[in-house]
Amino acid sequence: MWGASYLLIAEAAEEMPESLVVVGRTALAALTLVLVARARGAGRAALAEARRRPGTAVLLGLTAIALPFMLITFGERTVPTGLAAVLIASVPLLIALMAPALDRTEVMAPARWIGLFVGLAGVGLLVGVEQVGSTGEVLGALAMIGAAASYAVSGFVLKRGYPGVPSEVTTLISVGVAAVLTLPAVAIQPPTQVPHAGAVLAVVALAVVGTAWAFVVYFRLIAEVGFGRASLVAYTIPPVAVAYGWALRDEAITPAMLAGMGLILLGVYLTARRPRAGIPAAAS
Repeated sequence: MWGASYLLIAEAAEEMPESLVVVGRTALAALTLVLVARARGAGRAALAEARRRPGTAVLLGLTAIALPFMLITFGERTVPTGLAAVLIASVPLLIALMAPALDRTEVMAPARWIGLFVGLAGVGLLVGVEQVGSTGEVLGALAMIGAAASYAVSGFVLKRGYPGVPSEVTTLISVGVAAVLTLPAVAIQPPTQVPHAGAVLAVVALAVVGTAWAFVVYFRLIAEVGFGRASLVAYTIPPVAVAYGWALRDEAITPAMLAGMGLILLGVYLTARRPRAGIPAAAS
């Protein structure tokens, strides 16, 4: 789902300002989840959770969606696609670096660090790493790193702030807060034309599939297998995006790309495999 988001964002951004894409994506995702929550009788639960801990709700919406979406939008203006993919794929590494200070249960054994670096190397080989030269490119790269760091922090906020809360509720809280936080960006960067149906449909798909559905699955996965393992999705997004490009845009897949995919799968396996008997879970 997230691998397809690259194509959908590109389609929408051709006729909409980046601010409208972000706000439309988050607002429609929130509306979708409100309808789902009402159908399941969870609407009041989401509202009650947000009211009970408004500071945590704002922090989750900011770090999980609003801030990274805006930073990535800014960074994509100047940063080459290959470098952007590698920088965003650093999320698992940043989680591992933050874990000793923020959540000891996410601390990994030294052997799993090998998997992290193998997977990141695979992403670099798959998409290529372009050089950064201009000031704009440097700022864009820093924005991508900031987005990756924000994603890393958001998982710790989710685990600490909403333990045991259903992922549909936490996703609704995060996208609803993000829609409100990013709304002023539309006033700063208003649309200048009426978008065509293709761009509108791209935003709808981003909202329903790439945001509402995808984050519900992702937040649920964090609760089931841990934040560190769940974050390995960052490594698998570029291969899926490459596969879409090959299937839908006749883009070539080179031997280097295939080798990169192999390294990504190996890195994910080395990092995500369960610890041997006798090894504490906190060291997994």
